[in-house]
Amino acid sequence: MKSKKIIGRLLLGFVLISIGFAIGKETTRARMLAEAEPPAPPVAADKDKVVVYYMHATFRCVTCNLVESMGQELVNTGFADDVQAGRLEWRDVNFQKNEKLAARYKVGGNMIIVAKFQGGREVAHKRLDRVMELANKRNEYMSYVRGGVSEMLESLK
Repeated sequence: MKSKKIIGRLLLGFVLISIGFAIGKETTRARMLAEAEPPAPPVAADKDKVVVYYMHATFRCVTCNLVESMGQELVNTGFADDVQAGRLEWRDVNFQKNEKLAARYKVGGNMIIVAKFQGGREVAHKRLDRVMELANKRNEYMSYVRGGVSEMLESLK
């Protein structure tokens, strides 16, 4: 008789814990959806341009911030004429909150994506996966990112 009571209490405990986990999971999902980053604004249909996406996580370390600041600096100063003419744009995107864009580019970590748009539609993109690896090698980093951006801009003209 005692073993039936013990088994009954264990089963009841298991059910209560399972319900608690389910409620917690659903609450977390609902909160994440509420905090979701709005989708990246579309590129105007009459524009041909290159968009440089810095894909980052919600939590950003020192290296993450360095990768972003160097990339943004390169785009805004190294390609200033293209930015001013509207042919080039920098966008930072939280890939944990913008799941559609992250899925499109198969993003699992911090990286830069250089995407070419013609007539408002994406026609090509290039992943720059090595930005975190090169963050502490400024010259190599700048050369690597400059090459990816230049390649897309050249094919736009």
